[in-house]
Amino acid sequence: MILYCMPLSSYSASIRIACALKRLMPELRLPPDGSYRSAAYRAIVPLGTIPALVDGEFVVSESATIVEYLDERFPQPSLLPGTARERARARYLVRFHDLHLEPHVRALFAQLAPATRDAGLVAARCSEIARKLDLLEDALDRRGPHAVGADPSIVDCAFPATLAIIDAMLPALGHAPVFGPRTLEWRGTLGANARVESVMAPYRDTVVTWITAKLAG
Repeated sequence: MILYCMPLSSYSASIRIACALKRLMPELRLPPDGSYRSAAYRAIVPLGTIPALVDGEFVVSESATIVEYLDERFPQPSLLPGTARERARARYLVRFHDLHLEPHVRALFAQLAPATRDAGLVAARCSEIARKLDLLEDALDRRGPHAVGADPSIVDCAFPATLAIIDAMLPALGHAPVFGPRTLEWRGTLGANARVESVMAPYRDTVVTWITAKLAG
């Protein structure tokens, strides 16, 4: 298998976490010509999105779809909880991340350079991120230790990279993120997972290096 990914892509990190949890080792490749906008990459992935997985003759993109494909292709250990309600909850939280949290985080990328920063836009987006983090706190499984149930799931793949960006980026923009106690407990569980950390430790370094360069620019 080949995983097309980019070092800073949070969605790429989510697939790499899933692979680490499932003990899979796809070949990691940058898109041809180093850009997911290149014609060579679009010949493989017509939408030109990152990440994308190539499994023989089969190509699949969109991170949530890739994770569920891997979970069906390699069933053990499963990344979906045991009951229908738990699986629905897990899928909901992945959608919550992809549609309601991550877009607000990504919208701040263009605000890192001090010379072109819009303070009003930054404040509005940070306020929305804070609201979404409150919703996340309420949505996490109180039984723990993971987001939904006792074992790692698709939710535990989706969030870590975006939360790492929040950790580093919001203070750089003058806004301190606030995580609730259940969120902090959950993040501690993930941080103690060596397979998750094998992806997240270098990813955090990549994020800090990128932010530092943007602030200097």
